[in-house]
Amino acid sequence: MGLSTLVGIAVAILIGLGLRSIARDWRKKFEEDDKAAEVRKKAQQERNRQEAKRPDVVTLERGEDGVYRPGRKD
Repeated sequence: MGLSTLVGIAVAILIGLGLRSIARDWRKKFEEDDKAAEVRKKAQQERNRQEAKRPDVVTLERGEDGVYRPGRKD
């Protein structure tokens, strides 16, 4: 085994460790982004539910003729 072979193996190990570190960092970042998106989605859904309960919001229902009209009050 020559010196160039040992250097090549050392470089390959360092590159492998670097790629593994980059992949781990990206995975963490993507997980954080997914969690933040889920929180935003839940907050938006909650705002929509609260807004739908307001008395000035009209719910439209599609009639048999395909036209949307105000629905019944529940």
